[in-house]
Amino acid sequence: MHCLSAILSWVFITGRLAWPGLGILSIAARLKGREKLVISTREKNDILIVDIEGEIRRSDITDVTLHQWIKQQLERGKRKILLNFEKVDFIDSFGVGEILASYISTNNLGGKLKLVKISKKLFLIFQVTMLTKVLEIFDDEQVALESFFKE
Repeated sequence: MHCLSAILSWVFITGRLAWPGLGILSIAARLKGREKLVISTREKNDILIVDIEGEIRRSDITDVTLHQWIKQQLERGKRKILLNFEKVDFIDSFGVGEILASYISTNNLGGKLKLVKISKKLFLIFQVTMLTKVLEIFDDEQVALESFFKE
């Protein structure tokens, strides 16, 4: 990892941000046996793409949850958010709640939150919790991006 990435990083440990204030999360390691959740952001055509890596789970280590971080992005005017789950290894009920709360907050502000590249295992969790009926989930990032403009 480059020093600049470390400086511009937030550490997101199993469901909560440790350093609010910047815009990129980018440290991959283990802390006390727990996998860190790494979040990197990029933009394409006014769409905030959030690349998530690791595990989305409850943690009492830090102060800002994924939902709170997304709300911060909404406050900054982001209304089109695509969560890329390609490298998400695990999600617990807390993480599912964070995704649902983020969807509701985004929707309430007239925005759209969509998901892309979810593993079969995680997709099954979303099916069991019936979130597949609420969330738009795509296999292909380009198709997901185009869907923001078809509405």
